[in-house]
Amino acid sequence: MNVMDPAPETSRRAPSEEELAALAQFRYALRKFLAFSEQASADHGVTMQWYQALLVVRTHRGAKHISVGELAEQLMIRDHSAAELVSRLAQAKLVRRKTDPRDRRRSLVIITRAGDRRLSELAAVHLKKLRESRGVFANLFRKAVES
Repeated sequence: MNVMDPAPETSRRAPSEEELAALAQFRYALRKFLAFSEQASADHGVTMQWYQALLVVRTHRGAKHISVGELAEQLMIRDHSAAELVSRLAQAKLVRRKTDPRDRRRSLVIITRAGDRRLSELAAVHLKKLRESRGVFANLFRKAVES
C-alpha cells in the first residue's frame, strides 16, 4: 500500500495521544533541522535549494549527472524552474550542462569540482548535525512505529 493512500475505512482508528505527540515532535525536529539546513547553506554561500540540487546531481544513480527533467522530479519542482535553477548553478560554476549523447534534445547536468567541494563541505555539516540529533529522530520513529 502506498503511504499516501488512505487506509480502508475498516482499518482506520483514531491516533493515540502518544502517536499525536510523536508526530508533533517529529514535525518540530524536522522543522528545526530544515531551519538549520537553510542557515548552514547560507553560511556556505548557497541557498538550501542549491544544496539540495547539488546533492541530487552528485548522487543520482551514481552517475554524477542527471537530466533537467529528472532533477525537477527529484526536487519536486517544475521543469522550467529546474532549468532556471541549473542556469544559476552553472553561472556560479557549481554545475555544467552537457548535451545527452543518446538524446541530443536532452540536457544533462554535471557537478563541477567546485560544486563537489561545496557539496562535501555542506554535507559534512549536515551529517554532523544529524549525528548530534540522531537520538531525537530515532526515538520519534520508534514511538510512532511501535504504536
